[in-house]
Amino acid sequence: MKALTKDEVAKAFEGLGAVDQPRGNRIRLVTTVDRAREAIGRATTALRCDHLIQMSSADTGKAFDLVYQLTGPHRTVVSIAVEIPRDRPEVPSVADLLPPAGIYERGIHDLLGIVFVGHPGLKRIILNEDWPEGEYPLRKDWKPDPAKFYGGVREGVG
Repeated sequence: MKALTKDEVAKAFEGLGAVDQPRGNRIRLVTTVDRAREAIGRATTALRCDHLIQMSSADTGKAFDLVYQLTGPHRTVVSIAVEIPRDRPEVPSVADLLPPAGIYERGIHDLLGIVFVGHPGLKRIILNEDWPEGEYPLRKDWKPDPAKFYGGVREGVG
């Protein structure tokens, strides 16, 4: 099967945001939180992206960047990038559309506190069960509180 073209991807994502082609077989859509789920739906149907390669997120200090990377039989990597505001770190879950996304969503929630609305079980997967609620270690503004226990071995015990 031949690779997707930028024009094919732009047509499939029409009305969802800007599409660019950073290099060869990589094409990216930059969209909004309220259109992210629709973009994933169009990628899986119109573009035949049936494989989630990766989901990643980073704290830029101003917002959270979330990127979904998908591919399919065409071997083109289609990235869907979303900027999530810090004051409302929520985005619709896509775990029902792409089941492997569920595990990525749990990890991102654990480390950055982004809430994936509609996720069937957004519980801890990376941090210790006794990690303090509301503390997200990959946020740029996070600092450990010496008065809190973050798991592992307590000093003076053992």
